[in-house]
Amino acid sequence: MRVAPSTKPLLAAVLSSTLSILPVQLLGASAVLARDELHFNPADLGVAVASFFAAYGVSAWTAGHLSQTRGPRVGLIIGTALSCVALLGIATIVHDWSTMIALMMIGGVGNAFSAVGGNLALGSGGGFSRQGLAFAMKQSAVPLSGLLSGAAVPIIGVTLGWRWSFVAALLLAPALYFLLSKEFVEGASLRTDRTAPATDWAMMVPVALAYGGAAGSASVLGAFLVDAAVKSGFSIAAAGSILVMGSVTSLAARMGVGMLVDRRGRADFMIVAVMLFIGTAGYLALAQGSVVWFAIGTVLAFGAGWGWNGAANHAIVSMNKRNPGTASGLAMMGMALGGVVWPMAFGLIVTHVNFRTAWIATAGLSLTSAILLALIVQKIKVRAANA
Repeated sequence: MRVAPSTKPLLAAVLSSTLSILPVQLLGASAVLARDELHFNPADLGVAVASFFAAYGVSAWTAGHLSQTRGPRVGLIIGTALSCVALLGIATIVHDWSTMIALMMIGGVGNAFSAVGGNLALGSGGGFSRQGLAFAMKQSAVPLSGLLSGAAVPIIGVTLGWRWSFVAALLLAPALYFLLSKEFVEGASLRTDRTAPATDWAMMVPVALAYGGAAGSASVLGAFLVDAAVKSGFSIAAAGSILVMGSVTSLAARMGVGMLVDRRGRADFMIVAVMLFIGTAGYLALAQGSVVWFAIGTVLAFGAGWGWNGAANHAIVSMNKRNPGTASGLAMMGMALGGVVWPMAFGLIVTHVNFRTAWIATAGLSLTSAILLALIVQKIKVRAANA
């Protein structure tokens, strides 16, 4: 198999990001099948998802620094290796929830290295000029993994058993080995631009918080959607299909937004804020409980509420060319904070109240993040006007 050197960084970033999010996505999609064997409730599932993002957050800064100093290929190799360990471990040795949490944490560290390594590989250019589309393709790995996870429920999980879905995910590893076996082309090893303006760390903190709220609200989709769909009247197979539908919608939205960013010629956070406002309506629709409203809510929540990631990462890297890795790491620490806190809170709300209340609370979190990003955009405009 021959792959043009200029496309290897892009393909490696997409495949590594897909593989690295599959542990948590497959766990959420397979929860209804694994529950009888592992004996866990929605709150336990929330803790497992939170442990994934906690490990992600703790390691994000280190992953960013190492990938920035040693090159994006190193970050992608580490991320891929740890993700394979997590997937193989879940498929073979998990027989209690504490082991599951430990493997989720390994997967979370792998996801951090894959995410930052991929951002740097794309932000350096690497032979492709359409940065908006490139970041959209990389971030489309998340809904792609959701699509694969949803499809795995009726095709693999129901027929062969839930563990075989994690085994099947490892089929991505040989392609990644081929793509990462040699150093990328020279352009994809570019790490920093010392002539760029200094990173405004005071501005990056609220950006990270907004990123955390947005990511936290979206993180419950992959983990709880199938379970919530069953509670709303879908069969297990149909619930897996609704996850596939949502993932396709999110993938299409990310690609469309990426092309829009390229057409505009710049990346900023306003388009992210607008999408989060629309996503808020999706979470409210999911709270209605009927099959029709659940389907509508899935499209809106996945399309807008989880379709903004590529534009956000592109904006972070392009606005912080002097420190792209560490700036990405800070933003992802915020993302991890949301991914830790909100799945746990969501699971507790579902366990002690119901899904309706949990979705309404998620809508509130999404709305708060949208407002914060809109205020940041306004502050940036005022600062530029006074410069």
